[in-house]
Amino acid sequence: MARMWQLIRFFILTILISSCSTIKLMDSWSSKDFQAIKKKKILVAAKNPDLKIRKTYEIAIANKLRNQGIDAIEIHKKFPDFEEKETLTKEEETEIIQLFTNEGITGVMVASLKNTIETNNFETPKGANIPREYRDKYFFSYSKVDDISALPNLDSIDFDDPPEVAIKSTTYVLETVTYDLSLAKEKQLVNVCLIDVTDPDSGSQILSKFSKIVSDQFKK
Repeated sequence: MARMWQLIRFFILTILISSCSTIKLMDSWSSKDFQAIKKKKILVAAKNPDLKIRKTYEIAIANKLRNQGIDAIEIHKKFPDFEEKETLTKEEETEIIQLFTNEGITGVMVASLKNTIETNNFETPKGANIPREYRDKYFFSYSKVDDISALPNLDSIDFDDPPEVAIKSTTYVLETVTYDLSLAKEKQLVNVCLIDVTDPDSGSQILSKFSKIVSDQFKK
């Protein structure tokens, strides 16, 4: 009988743990010009000071896009010496856009960590809506309220032993923004995607589902 109760408790614990791990689309926005970008060459960039992590995200997203027949290329492959800056002068921005367009690149997708939310276990984080200020965002320019951070370190998420039920739950809000550089500056932002990643079991789980959700935006 004691053995049976141990099995029941283990079964319940397994359900509780697995039910906490979710990766889902929180919200997305597309302009009327978004569909046209499918036929253009898209540069995929991920924000992280660790080159290995950045490469991993960029490859995962670009592979999913290529599987849909989209001409996607990772920025670390196309421009290995590219140095990202938080702020750019108008001259620097013009030079970067010219650099990309000279290579036939008119689409740019940037992935980053927008926010990290700590909640009590089993609480549902509040949903996010695409704010109107996104409409005013230009390529490589950010407003003061943005929390542009590095994407989650995948190695720190992976583990060998089953996790314990935590009192706190961690939700990462991942963001992708897509620009069409062939359009007028005020129309370049064509897609914003916010993704809820709550208590992920592994880095590979994030990569697989995150990149699929992002690429699914191009199926609409």
